[in-house]
Amino acid sequence: MTRSFSPSAPEVSDREKTVLGTVVRGYVESMHAVGSRWVARHSGLGLSPASIRNCMMDLEEKGYLTHLHTSGGRLPTNAGYRLFVDELMKRVSVGRKVERSIEEALIRDRYGSLEGLLDATCTLLGRFSDQLSVVLSPRYDQSVVDRIGLNQVDERQLLVVFRMTSGLERAVVVASNVEIGSDDLRETLRVMSSMARGKTLGELLETRDDEESRVRLRGLALAPAVYAGAEELRNGESDSHFHLWGTSNILAQPEFADPNRLRDVLRALEAKEVLTGLFEPTRHRRKVSITIGDEIPVAELRSCSIVANSYRFGVFGGTVGVIGPTRMPYEYVVALVDHVAETIGKALVRH
Repeated sequence: MTRSFSPSAPEVSDREKTVLGTVVRGYVESMHAVGSRWVARHSGLGLSPASIRNCMMDLEEKGYLTHLHTSGGRLPTNAGYRLFVDELMKRVSVGRKVERSIEEALIRDRYGSLEGLLDATCTLLGRFSDQLSVVLSPRYDQSVVDRIGLNQVDERQLLVVFRMTSGLERAVVVASNVEIGSDDLRETLRVMSSMARGKTLGELLETRDDEESRVRLRGLALAPAVYAGAEELRNGESDSHFHLWGTSNILAQPEFADPNRLRDVLRALEAKEVLTGLFEPTRHRRKVSITIGDEIPVAELRSCSIVANSYRFGVFGGTVGVIGPTRMPYEYVVALVDHVAETIGKALVRH
């Protein structure tokens, strides 16, 4: 798991860690500040409420707990959540029923496209987590073409299909400047497939300026349409393709009852470059990443936490994750995101 806990953070005793873990779990479950009497009953330490109260005061002085009212209970700070996920969080299972539901939906069901599979993944993750779910598609701009497919849509439109060496495909419909003839279609497919094999989309596009390629493509009126398809896919990949589900889950969280805070959060999430900055780095990691509160570089989202992991399929990588309030059931959400990422990889291999 990717960690961000500061090495200069105040030392915490084992007793204090137990109390902090109990407060975090109690607050996440109840949405109410947690009192010393409740912690005394549920911590397993066998201490009196007075002793627990003193321990909680020490944790507050160290910056791990805070309070809303002087005589009220305590709740975790961002530093408290960070210590919890780094040192206190237990490895849990989402349960066999949830695992089976995810596996049946993603592995056993068949989807007409990769994007259909990722849409279903995003929906499942949002429903089972009760958070806003995000899925990034794999990027194709650095992957290698195995072959090209060309299919006529109508007199002047062409479906260009790029099949990558990993088995994944991307298709795009492009316009042709000339009417499509069967002989030209067949010869363009033969020549362009030979030229594209073993190249990335970027490398294929570079052949437009190559004299040898111009000679090979002379008289093939559909070649520009194939290049246009490659360029459209490459440029589209640079923006990263996102799937989002569960805005209603954000709306249901009491932390966002303030309309001004809610508006700021939703406005930030509408910006594609914000999501790219938050989730793109996880694409190349092999462990769950947890970003909490003020660790998030976007000011409007510092009341939130992000849990994300990468899924892999050969050289391809994508990201699955959730965004929600810092009061998040981290143990369950981490297990869920981890299982979904693993299951997507299996689904891609199977399909």
